[in-house]
Amino acid sequence: MKKSIYVIAHRGASAYAPENTFPAFELALKMDSCGIETDIHCTKDNVPVLIHDATVDRTTNGKGRVNDLTLEEIKRLDAGSWFSSEFAGTQIPTLEEFLKTFGKKAHLVLEIKDEKATKKTFELVKALDLLEDSTFISFNIKVLKEIITLEPNANVGFLTNYVDEDIVKMVRNSNIGQICPYAPSLSDSTVEMIRSHQLDIRVWGVDTEDIIERMISLGIYTMTVNFPDKLRDILKRHRII
Repeated sequence: MKKSIYVIAHRGASAYAPENTFPAFELALKMDSCGIETDIHCTKDNVPVLIHDATVDRTTNGKGRVNDLTLEEIKRLDAGSWFSSEFAGTQIPTLEEFLKTFGKKAHLVLEIKDEKATKKTFELVKALDLLEDSTFISFNIKVLKEIITLEPNANVGFLTNYVDEDIVKMVRNSNIGQICPYAPSLSDSTVEMIRSHQLDIRVWGVDTEDIIERMISLGIYTMTVNFPDKLRDILKRHRII
């Protein structure tokens, strides 16, 4: 990444609008987010769509696995009413819709949940000339290695629930430049160890202002949050941005 990307809206501004939908992404931009994070699964007919879970049960009025439903079936679902009646009728976006709408407006952080979505995701990003404006992330190291095979200079980050030296060495040896740990798991010594391997750090699980303050005390400013407005205010207060 060419510039500092600090405030990343987790599934959009998901504290205020239904996650992984256009209303959440649009609100993230209004809150002056540097980046927007989203999650990718593939439909039965192999179309990448934006949804966190492997099923549609939690965030729509439907039931079933994403990869058992066609795009037409996915598009008929209401992905907004579970959050608030204000968002009734909101659709699950396709990755292509998202890239075309938001691709030049913020840095895109693309979490590939479904391994079979990897190549298609990469191809869409490349076709729209968004490689420099995107970071591919995953808990699955195989996904990231595939991205690096397709484009050695791609921005990639390894998601992890915890960090130890073996994980850091695996990430470094895989030519991955960023590690994305669960924020509450980090200690001073762990952060020092990560930095000794010249890895960038982007944290997730930043659910409270106390965690934000703790990350700032560790010198970590790149955070994925549900409330980008609050993170921006705190970073401004500390004169980081």
